[in-house]
Amino acid sequence: LTDQYGIYYPPTIMMNIQSSSNARGGYVFLISVLFVSAVAVSVLGSYLMLSIAAMENGVTFQSSTQALENAQTCAERGLMSLFLDNGYTGAETLALSEGSCEILQPGGFGNDNRTLCLEGISGSHTRRIEIVLERLLPSIQVYSWQEVATITSCSY
Repeated sequence: LTDQYGIYYPPTIMMNIQSSSNARGGYVFLISVLFVSAVAVSVLGSYLMLSIAAMENGVTFQSSTQALENAQTCAERGLMSLFLDNGYTGAETLALSEGSCEILQPGGFGNDNRTLCLEGISGSHTRRIEIVLERLLPSIQVYSWQEVATITSCSY
């Protein structure tokens, strides 16, 4: 038997050379498959982690939004209570279906320049609203209605 260059080899040597080159091709294929598999597992793992993070962000956003809605529910109740009785002292906590809300002690006295402060709670999220009123009667006039990080306008 001769190789591609015309060199003669006994049959046993030629078979070892051919099987050796076939074995190298198998190792290259095996390493290629392992490398592609590692890349695929990395991409799949990254996608899974991003999906979990997106789901957690959605739950957090929903809970935070619910806390703001709870605070607005207390705002309606607190405004009506102040309108009906300008001596209303607040300090109420309402249990709602998706959390709770608290009406803090209103600031100011009488019919003019009143402040209503509220907290809405849902899960571990708390959202706060301060409402500054110009006048209660004959109809409520709101000067400002804003969400705040820390309540500063009402007395505790």
